[in-house]
Amino acid sequence: MVSTLPALVVRAAAAALLLALIAGPAHARRNGPPRAQPVDMVVIHSTGGPTCDAHGRPIWVPGGELQDNLRTIEAHPRLGIHWMIDRDGGVHASVPEQQVAHHVLTHSRRSIAIELINDGDGRDAFAPAQIDALVALLQAIAHRHPALTLAGIQRHSDLDRGRLPCAPERRRKVDPGPAYPHDAVIERVFGPR
Repeated sequence: MVSTLPALVVRAAAAALLLALIAGPAHARRNGPPRAQPVDMVVIHSTGGPTCDAHGRPIWVPGGELQDNLRTIEAHPRLGIHWMIDRDGGVHASVPEQQVAHHVLTHSRRSIAIELINDGDGRDAFAPAQIDALVALLQAIAHRHPALTLAGIQRHSDLDRGRLPCAPERRRKVDPGPAYPHDAVIERVFGPR
């Protein structure tokens, strides 16, 4: 039983990622439909979070590993992300920014998705290298997309207030979680407010 635990954790993390990113009809895998409007938002996600298990009970799945998360999301027929940042600061591209990647309800057409490998539970600290890479990526995105302002940098939890079907008292999207230093990231990207 012990030898199968890591495989179960990886499968649970992959299932959570899929549930965490479902955003309605889409065509994205490693590509998506062309954008019809300018990018004015970036949505920060984490790969771990709450979901329902096969028995209808709420569980928390860990953030998992970068390659497993990329493989899972890129194999999904409806979901997509633009960027994923590993704990060590490695930045990996998926759907090109000029295309829509379906990652958050009602906001995907105008936004860029950045996934951070993290449990999203408030106890899993974001590594300095990961935050440095996020800041550099956000600065580059803001340079490429002039409609993006500091108000356009949103957390997934800011935009999706849905509830877990197996535990309606609990939110479905809490990522990137309370350990994510949102205000410090914004200040590093755009300067002091």
